[in-house]
Amino acid sequence: MHTKKTLATLFAVAIAITAASAALAWHALTAMAQTATSTSASSNASSSAALQSQIDANNAAIAQLNQEIATYQQQIQQAGADKKTLQAAINSLDLQRNKIQAQVAVTQRQLNTTQLQIQQLGGQINDTQSSIAADQQALASYLVNLQKDDNQPLFMQVLSSNDLTSAWSDVNATLQVQEAVTNEVASLQSQKNLLASSKAASQNKQQALASQQQTLASQQMSLTQTVQQKNQLLAQTSAKQANYEKLLAQAEAELNSFSAFTQNAGGSKLLGNETQCDSWGCYYSQRDSAWGSNSLNGTRYTLASDGCLITAMAMVMTHYGYRNVTPVTINSNPANFAAYYPAYLLMTITANGATATRKSAAIDATLSGGNPVIFGLNAYGCTHFVVLVSGRSGNYIMKDPYVANGNNIPFSDHYTMREIFSVAKVIVS
Repeated sequence: MHTKKTLATLFAVAIAITAASAALAWHALTAMAQTATSTSASSNASSSAALQSQIDANNAAIAQLNQEIATYQQQIQQAGADKKTLQAAINSLDLQRNKIQAQVAVTQRQLNTTQLQIQQLGGQINDTQSSIAADQQALASYLVNLQKDDNQPLFMQVLSSNDLTSAWSDVNATLQVQEAVTNEVASLQSQKNLLASSKAASQNKQQALASQQQTLASQQMSLTQTVQQKNQLLAQTSAKQANYEKLLAQAEAELNSFSAFTQNAGGSKLLGNETQCDSWGCYYSQRDSAWGSNSLNGTRYTLASDGCLITAMAMVMTHYGYRNVTPVTINSNPANFAAYYPAYLLMTITANGATATRKSAAIDATLSGGNPVIFGLNAYGCTHFVVLVSGRSGNYIMKDPYVANGNNIPFSDHYTMREIFSVAKVIVS
């Protein structure tokens, strides 16, 4: 009896020692892993804090710049309400330049912030990967040690004893170790999920960075164009108020006359499926639903109501091989319009790398050479432009950018030769 109690006590002690040894081994291994990763985590935490400080500084600067932009916008609106003078136009362009410069600064700050956030996410990814690797190593080592304990001959002999089955009640320590293993496996899965989330966030930031870079390029282009507009304004007016007033009056008269023609001819209702391209080039309608509602270079006018000349120029450029040119292509370049009146198309424009200039020409001689002619008309008591593509002696075929189905129709069905006030060919280079 005494021998059985002694043996039972030894069995219980063996279980306790085995479980305790396993637990100690586990804690030792995880402690080593935590020590190895904590140093790296501490370093990365310090780096992340420094990055966050820079991000906070950027956000503060962005908030200040946005206030400046709002102030510039108010000043621009006030300048637009002021008397139409050359100096007011110059001041407006200067304010616009300052506004765009502030917008460029905001985007640059946003770019820097996104780059810093990507660095932060990179640190988080490295920390998580290190933690996963360390915990996996610790778990693997523990399982190896546990397997070794399971294979001890003496312990297996004790477990196989029929007289000591009551000793199995003292297995709580072993169960605790098994629970710890289960928890660690769950922790590893959680860290893997965190790793996947951090990688996805980093990818999103990379996409945001690319978008911000495109925005910056566009803003810098706008800044260059604004500076050019000021230089053009001074050149076109010879920096004289009298010239400015004369040119402004001419431009306003032409655009208002475009609007009046559209109204008198039937309105600016949009049309669908008007574009037709063939061996000659392309026919476009100013009222095409693809662009008719677009603002004319950011002004109160639209392509549908006032875009006859732009549309005529686009058609002619397609005839000379620039098939990708459309009214939108011309309209999207502010340099194609007068600095003193942004809706007024200049005599020389650029589109898709080609330069096109209108020059006075003789009708029949130009058409006989295979070159189209742009007619300026006083029709319905107002101004309109059409493209003549063939014919002679008053019998002409035209492409009319206003009328529905206006491709290759007789000129005389809609207008008379007496209504012509300008004839121009287009030199494309």
